[in-house]
Amino acid sequence: MGCGQSAEAAAAYSNRGSIATLKPLPQQHDVGNSGSGSDGPEPANGTEPVVDKATLEEYLQVEKELGEARRADPQVLSQLEMKKEALQKMTQKVEQLERHYADLEALAEKEKADVDQLERPDVKKFLIEQGKLDARMSKEQEEYLEALQKKEIAKQERDEAIRQKENIQREVEQLQNKASRLQNLLTKQDALLGKIFGGEYGSELENKLEQELDALEAHKARIMEANYKWRQAQMMMEFACRQLAVAVQKWQDLPEVPQTSLEVRYTMAAEARNNLVAASQNIEGAHRTLSHVEFPYCNPDEVETLNKATSYVFTDMQSEERHAHAGQCYDITHKRAAALLQWFDQVLNTTIMEDLAKVNLMVKETSQKLRQERVRLIKLKAQEVWGADVDIEIDSGVSADDEDLNAMLMEGVSDSEVAKTDETASPDQLCSAQQGDSPRAKTPPPLTAEEMAPLPTSEAIFGKSYEQLQEDLEQMRTELESDMNYFQQEQDRQAERARGDLQAKLNARRRNRAMRSLEEKQRQELAEGAVLS
Repeated sequence: MGCGQSAEAAAAYSNRGSIATLKPLPQQHDVGNSGSGSDGPEPANGTEPVVDKATLEEYLQVEKELGEARRADPQVLSQLEMKKEALQKMTQKVEQLERHYADLEALAEKEKADVDQLERPDVKKFLIEQGKLDARMSKEQEEYLEALQKKEIAKQERDEAIRQKENIQREVEQLQNKASRLQNLLTKQDALLGKIFGGEYGSELENKLEQELDALEAHKARIMEANYKWRQAQMMMEFACRQLAVAVQKWQDLPEVPQTSLEVRYTMAAEARNNLVAASQNIEGAHRTLSHVEFPYCNPDEVETLNKATSYVFTDMQSEERHAHAGQCYDITHKRAAALLQWFDQVLNTTIMEDLAKVNLMVKETSQKLRQERVRLIKLKAQEVWGADVDIEIDSGVSADDEDLNAMLMEGVSDSEVAKTDETASPDQLCSAQQGDSPRAKTPPPLTAEEMAPLPTSEAIFGKSYEQLQEDLEQMRTELESDMNYFQQEQDRQAERARGDLQAKLNARRRNRAMRSLEEKQRQELAEGAVLS
């Protein structure tokens, strides 16, 4: 199906609504074959089961509450983890934008000081005398205008990122409350199961079905995680495309406004700029959400080109040539953004939806079998306590029958991480922006199958599976051990060489001392011979 399970997903989607969740010991006993009292099997962990009416009634109540909680928010645990990840990334983004805005504020102040410097009487008089005032003033004013534009764009980006961070923070808090209630119920359920069954599984079949369901739900969780990220990126690109459509329309309509209508021209250029900035933020947001995916369109270099062009909006609007060149940049970006959105749609419709439908059916079948076994075992336990057959209905939570696949695909996806503008803040405005009076605002024609970039690999779509991560860790461990062995061998060789060098030096020193001693002895003998003669 194209994806595996991660350790986090397995933990979040463990089938905690089973008869017993503790790991089985080597010898298992089926509840259906065991009686109560001294004839029953001793608990594997040495704890005597507590099988009374009050405990069973409490367990049934907890099961009921768990079912309701899971029906209300079936993916709450995985959604919480994904929103926490999004909050962490957005917090880092805000900090980065805060520093960037502070730098541009300082730059704008410096450029303003340069303009003010030229207004000083002594400087102005000197430049007039040199015939350079107009050129210097034009240059400094242009640099000041550029600095102001960059500062305004940075402020818009920072303020929008702060708004998104606050929205995600609220979502995390809401999910934490729901997840906390679910975790409390699961903890209570574990304690009751431990009392009822003394740490054993109710039956071998229950044990087997639980493990199968855990694996399937972890597999499903992995697909749901990928679905959430791709659909969140898809929503960002939908907004980006519509914002680019608005910007292209405003920019192409700008030459029709008379040069004398300065306020109208400035407003139209500012609206184009604001939509370009928001579109760029949404494209970058899609990159941030799918950080492990290489985009075939609107890559980081293209986004950087768009950002540079956007920073010169108020300069480009003054020149016909520069206006045309900037418009071409905006139009190309719009077409490539539409192609990227089409690429996202294809990934979601041909890969993720198919995989999710398959695993959902498997979860449904296994869940039904597990619920049937659960009902049988609980009825047997109840019969042991009450001495008669009882009518008990156990609901382990939400099943595939209860889930709307289309609704499930959109779980957790929200516009809290989307950059918006006044023209594209609501669905009505989005529709109007996309279909406006001018044909230029419409979405570019879709690419053909031959023109469309190839789909990404399963690993790029779903990320690495738990098994792949384990293999990577094992490979890293093997490589580390190999490196450590090589390092130790090299150290031993160097030590051996050092010892050999030292021994050679000692031997040479001994030879030198022996030669000097011999020479000295010979000199003494020669000296004594000379005296005697």
